[in-house]
Amino acid sequence: MKKSLKKYLALCTMILVTILACQKEDQTPEESSSATETIQKAESVNSERIERALSEYKGRRTEGNFIGQIIDEANQPIVGATVSLGGQQQVTDQNGIVVFLGAVVHENFAYAQASANGYSNGSRVMVPTGQNSFTIKLFSLENSQRIDSSGGEVAIRTDTDGEVMIYFNDGFVDENGNPYSGDVYVTANYLNPLSEDTANSMPGELYGLDANYQEVALGSYGMLNVELQGSSGEKLQITNPARIEMPIHPSQLATAANQVPMWSFNEETGVWFEETMAYRNGNVYETEVNHFSFWNCDAPFPVVNFDATVVDAGTLLPISGLKVTITYGSFSRFATTNASGNVSGKVPSGQVMTITITDQCGTILYTNTSFGPFTGTTSVTIPVTLATAPITVSGTLLDCSSLPVTNGYVAYKNTTGQLLGTSIVTAGIHGYTGVACSIPVNIIVDGVDNTTGQAAPTTTVTANPTATANLIACGGLPSEYIRYSVNAGPIQYEIINPGGGIQAPTFLNVHASSPSGQTYIFGNTIALGTYPFDTNMSGPPALAMEVLGDINGIDPNGTVGIPGAMQFTITNIGPVGTYIDITFVGNYRDRFGTTRFINGDAHILRDY
Repeated sequence: MKKSLKKYLALCTMILVTILACQKEDQTPEESSSATETIQKAESVNSERIERALSEYKGRRTEGNFIGQIIDEANQPIVGATVSLGGQQQVTDQNGIVVFLGAVVHENFAYAQASANGYSNGSRVMVPTGQNSFTIKLFSLENSQRIDSSGGEVAIRTDTDGEVMIYFNDGFVDENGNPYSGDVYVTANYLNPLSEDTANSMPGELYGLDANYQEVALGSYGMLNVELQGSSGEKLQITNPARIEMPIHPSQLATAANQVPMWSFNEETGVWFEETMAYRNGNVYETEVNHFSFWNCDAPFPVVNFDATVVDAGTLLPISGLKVTITYGSFSRFATTNASGNVSGKVPSGQVMTITITDQCGTILYTNTSFGPFTGTTSVTIPVTLATAPITVSGTLLDCSSLPVTNGYVAYKNTTGQLLGTSIVTAGIHGYTGVACSIPVNIIVDGVDNTTGQAAPTTTVTANPTATANLIACGGLPSEYIRYSVNAGPIQYEIINPGGGIQAPTFLNVHASSPSGQTYIFGNTIALGTYPFDTNMSGPPALAMEVLGDINGIDPNGTVGIPGAMQFTITNIGPVGTYIDITFVGNYRDRFGTTRFINGDAHILRDY
């Protein structure tokens, strides 16, 4: 397997270091009374205070299972993206998919964050219910515009024939606060507030805290993501305010307010925060900002937690893949039902709304023009009559020992490759119920065992209207891997983005990932032999683990010197293109301070 040093460096940097979201609006919001306060607050956004305020609204802690897909602007899966949720960190597989089992989240708030080399960061906020699923679309950083650090302007075309303008003054600094001089590369993306796709592209959810730290639902007049980089790829930030002109969507011109709060997305907490104001000037909103991240020009509304489950009226089976649109006045929110037939999120309270449910063929299955108003947390079940019989694909997913897979998933696609749905597998059983425009219909089925990293051969079944897909995830031992057993438990494989090599003079490292974690082994020797676990690379020959892919992780410093501490044996190091082989066995401390026993090995092709 041929890989580049660039990929390795990207991974090392990574190591070291919703549904119901998109909203249309043309209802006139109330004018904000806190313009002066919010302009002042733009000088110092306090993430700790935001988190304290959020704690009132998140609800109690709970556990949930989640499945997510990370995609690019062409809706293609991103392989090797890092995703964190509920105290776990995982890496997307060949389908761009991650699965989280037993993630610790809050009953009203689950926050998933995604990052990938060459892309801007993305995220999603969810209200957990049933089998939770999410999609996050990341923007490429390749399509940038260049200005000088003395200032300049950038124009971004919109999909409504408008143009966003950003006017930069002089003054840029790097991440360490050092002044920067030279070329500045600006990557900017405009998000149409009336596009269904914005629900996947925007960070978080249309939910935030106002200047008084009160939770609100948001209605967007447009969003803007701006990333600044120096000539060496370093991240930059402005030191003097920049001016933004954002066109008002043509469908919102008639009712757009004279002034609307501007909200920046706070990556630490997962919510939008009210910072300053935008003022209408004809067909555009104008504002000044003193930093760049994701900015959102939004009207605030009172908020409630909401979820709906859509089932087939005849069988009462949940139906996935249906589009749910909720409108109030001329505002709209969009979502797609997951494998549990569920949509969930935060919606404005006190509003009489219209809910419409549509299948993939454009057929309206259900409409209710007197939906709500809701004044508190609301859960509803909605039966619908399908235009065709519901299609169902079900079966088993077994491992190489013909045992039920306990940590995996099955993905269902149509013949064009479009993802129709997913099923989290925890007991060897999978299932999908959806809608087809006509039957019979061919469904492409892929199954993955996250424990071993093995995938089942791609299978095509014909649903008429039901089909059975019994899968075996056993493709043989991968060519490169890090594998281990903790406390004599099942063997865990990490086979995604494997790599390793030698840096002068004798610095050795190997790494690999799986959808449930990643492991990085490093040392200060390349001689064959057995060595102790020690993070001090300036001392005697030793090796250590910076991170371990097991769900409980590792505390490297806490492992040094404990009784029976892990030891490493280098059994082979060949030239570039041949294998590095390392075995490891012994005790270690996990990130919670518990002592555990590990036995494993690394078999990685040398890249450099």
